[in-house]
This record gives sequence, structure tokens and C-alpha cells, in this order.
Amino acid sequence: PELEGNLVTAEETNERIIRELKARGRHLLTEAYDHSYPHCWRCKSKLIYYARESWFVRTSVLKQRMLDLNAQIQWHPPETGAGRFGEWLVNNVDWALSRSRFWGTPLPVWVSDRDPTHIEVIGSLAELQAKSGYVPEGDLGVHKPWVDEVTWPAPGGGTMRRVPEVIDTWFDSGAMPFAQWGWPQDPAQEFPRHFPADFICEGVDQTRGWFYSLLVIGTALMDEAPFRHVIVNDLVLDAQGQKMSKSRGNTVDPWALIAQHGADAARLYLLLSSQVWMPKRFDERQLVETAGSFLTTLRNTYQFFALYAGPLGGARPVAERVLADRWILGRLDATVAAVRGGYAGYDVTTGTRALVDFVVDDLSNWYVRLNRARFWAAGSEADADAVATMHEVLVTVARLLAPAAPFVSDWLHESLTGDSVHLAPYPQDAGRLDPELDRAMDAARRLASLGRAARETASLRVRQPLATMRVAVPAAVRGPMFDVLLDLVRSETNVKAIERVESDADLVLLRGKPNFRTLGKRHGAAVKTVAAWVTTLGPDALRQLEAGETYVGEYTVEPEDVTITREVVTTWPVASDGPFVAALDPTITPELAAEGLARELVNRIQRLRKEVGYDVSTRIALAVTGDDAVLDAARRHAEYIAGETLALEFLIGESLAGPDRIEPVVMDEHAAALAVRRHGDGRTPSGPTPAGAP
Repeated sequence: PELEGNLVTAEETNERIIRELKARGRHLLTEAYDHSYPHCWRCKSKLIYYARESWFVRTSVLKQRMLDLNAQIQWHPPETGAGRFGEWLVNNVDWALSRSRFWGTPLPVWVSDRDPTHIEVIGSLAELQAKSGYVPEGDLGVHKPWVDEVTWPAPGGGTMRRVPEVIDTWFDSGAMPFAQWGWPQDPAQEFPRHFPADFICEGVDQTRGWFYSLLVIGTALMDEAPFRHVIVNDLVLDAQGQKMSKSRGNTVDPWALIAQHGADAARLYLLLSSQVWMPKRFDERQLVETAGSFLTTLRNTYQFFALYAGPLGGARPVAERVLADRWILGRLDATVAAVRGGYAGYDVTTGTRALVDFVVDDLSNWYVRLNRARFWAAGSEADADAVATMHEVLVTVARLLAPAAPFVSDWLHESLTGDSVHLAPYPQDAGRLDPELDRAMDAARRLASLGRAARETASLRVRQPLATMRVAVPAAVRGPMFDVLLDLVRSETNVKAIERVESDADLVLLRGKPNFRTLGKRHGAAVKTVAAWVTTLGPDALRQLEAGETYVGEYTVEPEDVTITREVVTTWPVASDGPFVAALDPTITPELAAEGLARELVNRIQRLRKEVGYDVSTRIALAVTGDDAVLDAARRHAEYIAGETLALEFLIGESLAGPDRIEPVVMDEHAAALAVRRHGDGRTPSGPTPAGAP
């Protein structure tokens, strides 16, 4: 009795027990043990586990039916439904429904205080009123402590009193599909229209929580799974992969994050970094690099369009537009199909990534760059076909993006159409993807990339024009469309001419190197003989293997059995990507050198315009002075320089009166000075009037 009321884990309690045992002569040994012990994650105090009486729902009788219904649910990822959740159902025991707490839904069970075997479970407020005559005042009247005062006479004498427990709060959550419509008392009969749910999502820790309580109650009441699809979100971890915890100090304040980066950036980062059912490391630096970079690209692309496009109207039908327009609209339709396919399959990450890749790679880095001159050039209006094409692309992008970035997409859509994106229909695939054109454009992009890579190997600046590039492509790519697109490649790689060779053997030599690990498994003791034979394979056999096909000759080999390398057979710098090869003539003539210097001048002048604060459409007066090479390049390419920099007045080798800025520059060891000033009337020029031009 002297121990009553003392906390069993307290040190002084242990000491009193030891003293009492010694006083009674029952003490044998006192010894200390170190062991792990459960603690409350909130207050850190030790937890005490002991058996309690509880009220149960006999869910074990529903086990097989719940397993059958669970098999009909589409889990994302599937392994959660079959594994973690399915195994939980297999080992299902009766649900301990009651909790010894004050707050919560009162357990609607009344027991006779004379005969505990007489139990009544009340199913509605109307039934409770009929039994007891109790009419609650306000919504809280059916909660503790008021409902505990509700009694009525028990059969055979005594009084029916409510048991003190409340219901497990997960019962409330699992009853949500029914309770939100007031079923079964719903006079409007809304419930049947909404059950079962097409889709729910929650965290992986809800396996024994909401997911389970929904299924138990749905099975018991309706003999039906309460949801058809479920996305299981895994945990968000810190950048080091540790679970976020206030005690660790590694949590992220969502409001501070949104204030700095925006809600859309945070939302996109969580979608793009990995599928939502995988543990996710949250790194704010990665947020900036992925979602932030994409949103910046999208904004810049729209601003380019808004600045240069002009009004819509006058565009030709899509089939009559240039290949670049038809290609980007085809890629747009392919992206619509990919996004819809990802979302329809409840894989929002794959769907959103497809859209981001389209905007960054196809639209911004390729279409816009290739077609800048169609939107803006000194003294001309934007091409109506290009304007209509890009307007359609941006509107469709806004609509595709709406679920993933609701605020940015609404801003973009309203800027383009005047209406909210969330009132617009979701895009449909219009079927405009042309496979032949798509293959040809893919080849052109690859060659442009290889041309830039070949320049890097020889340290040739991108702005330095070259005479010739030789290219090799697979036979399946060659055709009229590819031939037309070669002009885009020529412009992108800054070469004067492109020569197409019949085979990459004219530029590189293919060699096969045996993979002994896989060959050994396939050919056993004959591996050395087969390996020697692999080194003799010709280019056709190696290309077949490179395409992922099995090659059958004296022996049979698979693609993984052979590593294919390329050796350059020309003195030109070469870059290759499988059968795609590009080689550049590195010779720089005086004429090419002058043009390269002119392009460098344009680059420095444009940079100077920006530093001075001119608008992109501001017309200027320009003067260039410098060494003989600079002046010669300026005179040879005066019209090009003036047109690119919006110079209505262009002085070469002379001073400019009243300049806004004079800037000395050095370009490839050539010294020059640039002077700029706003032109007085700002009118569009009919052409440059360079002083000293030939």
C-alpha cells in the first residue's frame, strides 16, 4: 500500500521497493541493467505497457472478403497493396475499437449496472432519444461529459449507463465516405453517387490507419472496397536521407519555403524529383536547379513571345507551315499523350517530367532558338505561322501544367487567352506527330550537338564560322525531310556547307571488343576462340549489334557480348553518337576569321546594350574602333552587325558624339573600343548607313 500512487519507473520507487524487500528478508541481489525503453515522442517520458480491457470489432470474420476486395484495388505502387497492406490483412486480428480518453467520439454502448451481460449499442440519435428522452443542446451534446449523463432503466432492474471509453479516431476517418453525406439518413441520396471513390492518396504510414479503416468499414457495410485507386506517398526526408524531426532540427518550414520559392516550385520539385511513393530527400538546392530552372525557362519563353509575337491572325493551315512548326506541334501532341498517359496511370512524376522535358528541350532550347528571326528582325513583323504555332504550344503547355503548377499555369493561360486555365478543357492528342519528320529532326539535333562537341575537341569557338562539316547518319533517317533540315544543322553549327557521307566508315573505324564475362557464360570453354572471332567482326555486324540485335555468324553473339569503340580515320575533329557522326574542317581562312570577329563584335555589343539598360527594341548609334583586323571585319560585315544590334547609325574607325557608354574589349587578342548611344527618333531603319563601308 505504501507504494500506491508512485510512478513505477521513478528511481525513488525502485529504491523504496529494494528497502522493503530487504526489510522483509526477501532481497537477493540488486544489479543495474542498461536496455532500450520506449519513450513518448512528444514529452520524452517513459511509456508503460500493460494489459487493458477493450471493446473489439470482430473484423477477423471479414478477413477473406477484405483480401478479395483488396485484390481489386489498383495500388500505386502495386507492391504496397500486395506486400505491406496485403500481409497486414493476412495477419488481421479483431479491431480494438475503444480508447480510454476524454476527447473523441463516445462509444455508443450502454451496459446495465446490475447485469453487465445486458448490453445495448445505439445506432442513431433518434434511437437514443427514444430510449432516454434526451435531446442534446447543440452539437456538443452528444459528446462527453454530457452524453455520460444519459441513462434509462435497464430490463430486470438497474440503470443503463454508457461505458466510459471513446472510439479509436481511425474509425472516424474510415467512416468518412458515409459520414460526409449523413448516410444512411441522407435525404438527397448523395452517397450512392460518390461511393466508391475513384482515387485517394495518403502516406505509407496509413497502412494500419486510414487505408485499413476505410476497407474494414466499406467491407462490413457495403461489401465493397471504398476506393478503386490509391497513391501511397512515402516520407519526405532531409538532404542527408534522415527522417525530418523537430527534435533533430532538420525540418523545413513550408511557409518560409513558399515565401522564398513559391508554392508551384515546391510542388513541382516534389513531383519531379522521384515518384511520390518513393522516399524523397528534400534538398532546397535541387529545388532551385530543377523546378526553379524549369519555371524560369517557361517564363522567359513566354516573355520572348509576348515581346516579339504581335497579334494573332493570318496563319496558314498547319499542313502548309514550315517543317519546324509542324515538328513542334507534333512533339506537342506526343507530349499531350505522354502527360495524359502518365496521369491516367497515376504516375504523376512521369507525366510531369514529359512536359518539363518538352518545354526545356524541344520548345526553348530548339524551336525558339531556331526561329528567333521569324519572330523578330529589324524592320520586319513576326511570321504569322510562327506566332500561331507558338501561341498554341504555350496555351497547351499551360493547360497540361495546371495540375502540377496551378498558379503559374493560371498566370500563363490568362496572359495568353484572358481566361483561367482551371476553366479550360484538358488537352487532347490531335494526332499531328509525323514519325518521319520526328526522326529527321532528332537526327538534326544530334548532329548539331555533335558539331558543337567536335568544336570543343579542337578548341574552335562557336561564333567562328567554318567551311565544311561532314556527317554520317543511319540509312533509316535519310530522306527529303532530313535533307531540308540539314540547312538548320548548318546554321546551328555555324558552317558554310554540310557534306553527307554514305557511311560512318568514311569518318570512323568501328572495332569490337569481347566482353569475357557474358561470353564465358554463353560459350563456356570456347570463350577464347569466340573472343578472338569477335575482334574480326566487320562494320555491318557491329552496327547490327549496336542496334540491339543478335548477330549470327560463325558463332552467335548478343549485343551485351561486344563493346563497340570508334577510332577516327580523318585529321578533322570528330564526334560520334552511335551511327551518327560529325567531322569539322578546322581550316580558318582570312575570310572566315573576319566573319568570326564580326560575330564576336555583335556579341560584345549586345552585352553592352544590356549593361547600359537599353530595351531589346531600342535603336542605337554605334561606333567601333580598333586594330586593322577589327576594322576590316566591321567593314566586311557592316550590314550584319548593324542589323543584329539595331544600329541606325554605324561608324567604323570614327568617334561617336555624346556616347552613353564607351567600352574597351579584347577579342581573341584583337583590341577594340565600342561606343553606343540611343538613336534620336527610334524609327525602324530601312537599312544601316555605316560610315566608311565599301
